[in-house]
Amino acid sequence: MVTAIVQAKITIVIEQRTPEFWGHLRNFFSALYIIWNREKKMSKQNSAPEGAIRPETLMSELGIKKDAYYKDLNHLKIEAQTDSEGKAYLTQEQADQVRALRSHVNKTGKRSGFSNNSIVKADDSNLAKENEATTSEIEGDVYVQPENPTDQFDVKNLMRSAAELKAREIAMADLVKRALADKMGWDDLPQDLQQKITDAEEAANPKFTPASIAETLLTQYRSGS
Repeated sequence: MVTAIVQAKITIVIEQRTPEFWGHLRNFFSALYIIWNREKKMSKQNSAPEGAIRPETLMSELGIKKDAYYKDLNHLKIEAQTDSEGKAYLTQEQADQVRALRSHVNKTGKRSGFSNNSIVKADDSNLAKENEATTSEIEGDVYVQPENPTDQFDVKNLMRSAAELKAREIAMADLVKRALADKMGWDDLPQDLQQKITDAEEAANPKFTPASIAETLLTQYRSGS
């Protein structure tokens, strides 16, 4: 089609026998090159098939790093696909397998024991769902992941919970003292503290005040005694 158009254009220009032949021809091929280059770029942008999952997207979704990601692929024997630009991607089904394996690791702390049978399809979609059946016997320590153990924790929430626990531990002694003080009476106090209370009460409520002493002295003076 393009060849026919070029031949027709050249024929028209030659027949017209204009001195602008080479200028028109150059402009025409320049326009063709621009169109071809634009289509090539669009083809590259759409090089990955629809529904493809990029590694960085899946790692961000699962909260894992490259080391754990590639170990997951190796365990599942998954080989990532590459597009026309050489960029890696996973199919939706492969990504679902990685999601299911990661869920298994979060629950058991290890990759062993995982089976692809734990992935089921529903409503003809490619979304992976975890198999609700769990094994009754799990080898090893299930509370700490043997690989990347810190990945299973939300550090901010964990530190906050630990700080609250420590604060309560520190405050507990004062809370107990407050509770004991509320239950104590006069007889529970040692003698030195009882004396301090007596002295404080006398200072707050003295038997003689400057005004009462002055009144007594003035009365005595007036009576001549």
